[in-house]
Amino acid sequence: MKTFEAILIVVVALAGVGGVATAQEPPKAVDLTAPAPAPKPLEFGIEPTMPPEQQGSREQEFYPGPVKSRHEPAFIKPFVTTVPTSRSSGIRVGLSGWTAPAVPFDIPQATGGVAFGLTIVWGVPLAEKKAPEAEPPGQR
Repeated sequence: MKTFEAILIVVVALAGVGGVATAQEPPKAVDLTAPAPAPKPLEFGIEPTMPPEQQGSREQEFYPGPVKSRHEPAFIKPFVTTVPTSRSSGIRVGLSGWTAPAVPFDIPQATGGVAFGLTIVWGVPLAEKKAPEAEPPGQR
């Protein structure tokens, strides 16, 4: 019985070693493709058309006293786009909202209401485009 166990252990050991050495296959080519990036969700918000460093409106220069309603349109994202007209500037076009003056004008307490429309702003500076980064040598 001890001989049978010894022979069985030797056969199992040789089968295990021989199976590993002879069972190797050449690696197969694997075609991996990255999934398409998910589209960015629409960003809702407002984007002022006046630069932040500009205080007040031009109406205050010509009409003394408090201004009841200011025409300072704000673009409504994502309904706005920039159309380049040169290398450094462009036209900003889109849906916007602002405070409209009250009608009739003879009520002194009236301050105006919300209005929506199309706004076009020209002479908008374009964001500088970054040069594409060069690939390291040997990377393709």
